[in-house]
This record gives sequence, C-alpha cells and structure tokens, in this order.
Amino acid sequence: MDRLLTYENGLRVVVYNIPGVRSVSSGFWVGVGSGLENAENNGISHFTEHMMFKGTDRLTPFDIANQFESLGANVNAFTSKECTCYYVKSVDEYHENCFSLLSEIFFRSTFDPAELDKERKVIVEEINMVEDSPEDICYDEIAAATYGANGLGRTILGPIDNVMRFTKSNVDDFISQFYGPKNIVVAFAGNITLSCADRLIKKYVLPEFKGNYKKTELPADRFNARVYSEKIKPFEQSNIALAFPSLPFGDKDFTVQAALNVAVGGGMSSRLFQSVREQQGLAYSVYTAPNGYRNIGTLNIFLNISETNTLRSLEAVKKELDAFKRGGITEEELNRTKVQLKSALVFAGESVQSVMSSCGKLMLLKNEVYDVDERIALIDGVTKKQVDEFAARVFDYSGLNAAYVGKKTDTDILGVFAK
Repeated sequence: MDRLLTYENGLRVVVYNIPGVRSVSSGFWVGVGSGLENAENNGISHFTEHMMFKGTDRLTPFDIANQFESLGANVNAFTSKECTCYYVKSVDEYHENCFSLLSEIFFRSTFDPAELDKERKVIVEEINMVEDSPEDICYDEIAAATYGANGLGRTILGPIDNVMRFTKSNVDDFISQFYGPKNIVVAFAGNITLSCADRLIKKYVLPEFKGNYKKTELPADRFNARVYSEKIKPFEQSNIALAFPSLPFGDKDFTVQAALNVAVGGGMSSRLFQSVREQQGLAYSVYTAPNGYRNIGTLNIFLNISETNTLRSLEAVKKELDAFKRGGITEEELNRTKVQLKSALVFAGESVQSVMSSCGKLMLLKNEVYDVDERIALIDGVTKKQVDEFAARVFDYSGLNAAYVGKKTDTDILGVFAK
C-alpha cells in the first residue's frame, strides 16, 4: 500500500489510513532538537517550540487556543534530542480546519518580543521543575555521562542563562537553518486518504515555504565508556541509571533488542523486576529501556532505591545480567515477549496519535515507511540464538556508563560491574 508522498522541494508526507476510526491525527516533524545545538544556543529548539503557539500575523495566543478548542481538538508539541513535533488530533469532520490552523502557526508565527519575555519565564519554571524531579535529573545525567557535553549529552530545556537571552532574531535564524522542507516530514494517520492529504499539503503547506533554507549539518555522535556522573541531592529515594552501547533508532535488529528488553526488564514478569523488587525488595522500581537516536543508541537500566540498598541492588542486577549471558533467554520467555510486543503494536495501531508519531519519526530519522504488519512479522522471526548473541554483545561492562542522583553514597557503582 502506497503511503508516501514526496514533493520537488524535498518535503516528505506519510499517510496511514486506519479503517473504522472517526478521527485524524496530523503532525509536522522537524529534524532538530537539543542534539544538534551548541553551548551558545542549547535550548533554542524547545524555546522555538513554545513560541509557535504565541501568536501569528492574524491570531493572538487566545485566538489559537480558542479555535482549536472550539473544534474539539487536542493540539500540542514536544521537543526531543533529534526531533521537534507539532501535532493535532480531531474528529475527521473538523480535520481540515484543524490542519489549516496548525499550518498557520507553524509557518506564520510572529515571535512577538513581548510574548518571548512572558514565555521565557514559563520555561524557567519548567527547568526548575526538572531540578525537583530525581528521575528527570537522572535521565540528563546518564545522557551527559554517555555522550559528553556535546550533542546528545545536552539537555533539551537548556540552561537558564540561554533561555533568558534568546531573542526574536535568534528564533528567526534558527528556523531559517532547520525548518526547511528537506528537514520536515508531515504525517497523517486515521480516517484520511493519500489523495486528501495531497490536497491539504498543496493548499496549506507548499505555498508557505519561502526563502533559502540553510543545509542542516548533523553532528558526529560518539559513546563514552566507563564514565560516571552523579548529582548529590537530599531526595528520599535515589535513582541510578546504567547505559550500555546498543542500537540506533530503527536498526534492523530492533526486534531482537525489543525481545531482550522485555525479558530482562520490560515488565512485571521480567527477570530484574522479579529478582530485585519482588523477591529481594531492594528497589521500588527497576526496568530497562532502549534509547535509540539516528546514528547511535543505548540500552538502559533504571533503578529507584533507598541509598542504603545501593550496593545490594546493583549486585543483584549484575547477577541477573550474568545469568542471562550464561544461559540466554528461555523458550517460554521468548514466546511471552513476542506476545507482549505484538500486542503492544496492535494496541498502538488502534491509536491515530500513536500511528502518526511512529510514521513521522521513522520517516524523519530513517527515511522509511512505517507498517504494523511488517513489524509483527519481524517479531515472529526473532530466535533464541539472536537474543542470546545480542545479550552477550550488549551487556559488555567495558562500555558501561552510569549516573546516580540522591543522597551521598559510598558505593563504587561502576566498580560493581567489573570490566
């Protein structure tokens, strides 16, 4: 089934029709985030995303919110390390109205200096909220440990000093560099056809691209190895993150990694959850999560514990990883993980928002068309041998990085995991 439209200016559009639904989700995906920023402009991607909702040459911020809500729509945006996305979901009857409005704020936001001054205060509060969240701090610390001070190691929100000095000129220059058609994907999912999407793009999107856009240069990301980062704060619970070098986003072996992730720490029946939490009571939460980017990625382990349990919980984690490397995944575990993964895909495939997100991100980062049935077939094809070999390769302690957030600990966290 044809789901891709491409245009002369380089714009790519993905359309995923979902039979039987009465809603449509659409989104503008831009290939920029904090991973492409430098020390001087760190935070500009997120700052620009916020400002997109603060008025156009025709609409005030209240007008924008009022019109979307009058159409019963859900509209929002987010910034990540490599993507910025602006999206709307509505019933099919009002989708064109909503998409035209989303296009207007995407292309015609004015970035009024008075609105910039108000919004920067909101973002500063958002940064302060992160400083009160041990989980969020830990995510930032493990990224810094793994990727260093450049690229993917930078925070999405950026430092307060940067946020306080960003100007309209900074935002305009940033958009001229990264918001060109070759660096944008528009994704649709739900009760919409390819021909309908083509008409909307030709009416509301293509005429809006004006001027010369600069070529986007992607940084060369690299892993650190055996780097430890900590932030001592008086939280009641401590948070630990372990990062193993693994797969980039959309790698051909992503289903093998997904099976390993579920078996080791991806649910309540996983080995780490059962051993570290249920049987030994050493952690409030313990789980694994893959984190892939365009050219690089990690498989992470996260723990939420009492500081007094730091050493014992890490020793328990290492014991389970060593046992998995020795014995591999069981047939029962493999079958269970396949059912879990396929069920998750089916559930996600019934959500227009989820499908739109999968389509947009995969096309933006890998230039590939998303297909649920293809992914289910790949999951069915995963073998025990593949998972066992992948585990032996990924759980290599010589490449491990770690982060700790909480009360002072005397535990040598990396030392628990001998090279």
